[in-house]
Amino acid sequence: MDFSIINWSAAKVLFDFLQALATVAVAVYVWWINKQRASQTAIKSTNKRIDNVEKQVVNLEHKVDRLPDHRDLTKLQEQMSQTNVLLAEISASQKATAQQVGRMNDYLLNRSGGKA
Repeated sequence: MDFSIINWSAAKVLFDFLQALATVAVAVYVWWINKQRASQTAIKSTNKRIDNVEKQVVNLEHKVDRLPDHRDLTKLQEQMSQTNVLLAEISASQKATAQQVGRMNDYLLNRSGGKA
């Protein structure tokens, strides 16, 4: 084997070129892997935030479902009106009873005052 026919300068240039090409390939591979990792991390954090927002929305939906609606408020207003009518009747009845008790008291005081 005759090593004198090999152009060592050209071989060194070819080796340096292949080495540079391999370095560029590794750099591109590392950049691509880091980009994918960053994207996956961003996706995971976004998913966590979306899950938290979804939990809050579900919580709010449950709270809103338990709030009274227009029908409930109408019923409550009707019940309050009925209660007001009943209270007015009770008040009138109490006044009438108080007047009767006052008359009985006056009668008894006058009757016992006349005998004494």
